Amino acid sequence: MPATAAPAAGQHLRSWQLRTFWLLLSAYAAYYLCRVNFAVAQPLILKEFPDLTNAQVGSIPSTYAIFYAIGQIVNGTLCERFGARRMMTVALCFAALTNLLFAFATSFSMMLVLWAVNGCAQSAGWSLVVQTIANWTTSQRRGVVIGLISTCYTVGNVVSWLLAGQLCGSLGWRAAFWVPSLILIPLAIVFYIFLRNSPEEAGFPPVRDDGLEHAPQTGNASATTSPAPLSTAEILRITFSNRILWILGIGFFCMNAVRYSFMNWSVQYMADFQGRSIKGSALTAVAIPLIGSLGAISAGWMSDTWFGKRRAPVCAIMQIGLAVVCVGFTFVPRGEWILATALLGLAGFLIYGPDMLMSGAATIDVSHPRAASIATGFTMCLGALGSIFSGAGVGWLKDLAKGDWNLVFYVLAGLVLVAAGFMISIWNARPKGAR
Repeated sequence: MPATAAPAAGQHLRSWQLRTFWLLLSAYAAYYLCRVNFAVAQPLILKEFPDLTNAQVGSIPSTYAIFYAIGQIVNGTLCERFGARRMMTVALCFAALTNLLFAFATSFSMMLVLWAVNGCAQSAGWSLVVQTIANWTTSQRRGVVIGLISTCYTVGNVVSWLLAGQLCGSLGWRAAFWVPSLILIPLAIVFYIFLRNSPEEAGFPPVRDDGLEHAPQTGNASATTSPAPLSTAEILRITFSNRILWILGIGFFCMNAVRYSFMNWSVQYMADFQGRSIKGSALTAVAIPLIGSLGAISAGWMSDTWFGKRRAPVCAIMQIGLAVVCVGFTFVPRGEWILATALLGLAGFLIYGPDMLMSGAATIDVSHPRAASIATGFTMCLGALGSIFSGAGVGWLKDLAKGDWNLVFYVLAGLVLVAAGFMISIWNARPKGAR
């Protein structure tokens, strides 16, 4: 290759990396338009269906979490065969369809079924994002890149809550479901046209430096020069025999119970306990994902630069801080919504950092290079099982305490300390080959 051609080729690769980054970020952020909108609509659903208890309404996101967990393993395995380009396109369309139908739901059972299907569709998301990012990056930059791209779910959360809050206030809660569904369809089409699963599919040599090049999933001509993909049995054996991955997954189980408790109930907390309107509650609750994005970026940067690619120390430190914040909520009096908003923002910062590392960089670091997607799906599956508590569990605690929130926050503090304990147990875990 002529000397002048090498810089041009490198620049062309970087443009593809940026394209891939923005497509994945936009697509996963769009998922949230049709995921966390339920949290904003929830108080109005309770008003329209007064016979439902907090635990019953909470069982809707819990059912979502059950099917999301099942889908993580199934879709994580399929990702190794079909890639993000096909699977995320189909999943985006299914998420849009379930939200459109949810807008016309007239019964609790109908809501339950539709949100379960939405959970299946949404599960074909983060593991595909992580797998594709792993294909397009080196291990040295992976923590920072995944930290940056993890802002997709914080940005998506912010936009979703602001949009849903506005729609609920002006058109009613049903608009918070059918309007986002109309946004996802054209985005899915753009995603399919412009994304490629790996550098090889775009005509570049492999970028990954962790031992094995990526095996294309789409039957591209370059597949003949790449190793054959692992069998499903091999992928599952490698994944389920990984001790550190189990520790990460169990810690993520506890972490997700806390994260989704804040996501599912913060709008209702601001409305019930702090006396805000639905629109005002959604506006203040966006402090969680908004400041959370800074936590995700900071955690990725700190783990790469201060801790030599060790993710666990950053997770443990932030989780201990989060436990203190959870207890702090019990001292916030009614009507002090500004103080409550500040604590929500601080909680978001301390939630999204460990969440990003545990489900992304840390999982990739300890997984087989050609099983990163199923490893991420495994971690996300356990996390999704933990998030089941955040719906019906928190609703049950709230009913048990007759509307008081202190019991909820004490339980969340305990859960996050358990997660911190698991991270401390793998304090020195690093990517394969890192020093």
